[in-house]
Amino acid sequence: MRADLHIHTHHSGDNSQKLEEIFREVQRQGLGAVAICDHNTIRGSLEAEKLAPEGLIVLKGIEVTSDDGHILALNLSEDVPRGRSAGETIDIIHSLGGIAVAAHPFRMWSGLGRSVIEANPFDAIEVLNGRNTNKGNQKSMKLASRLDKPFTGGSDAHKPDSIGEALTIFADDCVSASDLVKAILAKQVEVQGKGRSKKETLSYGSKSIAKWMSRGMKRL
Repeated sequence: MRADLHIHTHHSGDNSQKLEEIFREVQRQGLGAVAICDHNTIRGSLEAEKLAPEGLIVLKGIEVTSDDGHILALNLSEDVPRGRSAGETIDIIHSLGGIAVAAHPFRMWSGLGRSVIEANPFDAIEVLNGRNTNKGNQKSMKLASRLDKPFTGGSDAHKPDSIGEALTIFADDCVSASDLVKAILAKQVEVQGKGRSKKETLSYGSKSIAKWMSRGMKRL
């Protein structure tokens, strides 16, 4: 089963993508599961769980802005406060029954970086991100392999035509969100897809820097 474990909705504040558009594209591609991971809010995930078409598994999530970088909190139903250290953020995620995934570790302005990941008890590492450079994804995979960590993949889509560019592949007998979590932690998944080309990375980087400056040089 193919699953996109990193999708944003308009609740993230940096795009206008609506759930109806997401579900339409997901069904067109025949994906079996999604994780909605809006920036610092569970709202999009809760809505997705209620409105998802029959047969689509929704793994609820948040992309949390920690003081050290972005962390995907998966399989929880409450918000996680932003602005804490990576260690504090992971503790809160675990206390809420979720798992903590190091998002796009080597992204310049929002990745956690090697030393933070090595120093904290992350449950998994996102090794394939559709908005990451291919080099960054390769470094993430090498890090996960060296640390013997479970891993995930997701498009990080902010628009429908980016959905499915990076995926996590599960066995077909996974039929619930809890099954997905168990498979990730047991390392019974694969990843499939691609990151950004050099040209796309330059374009994306210039836009992101402009948005970052307009926010007063603050992370989302």
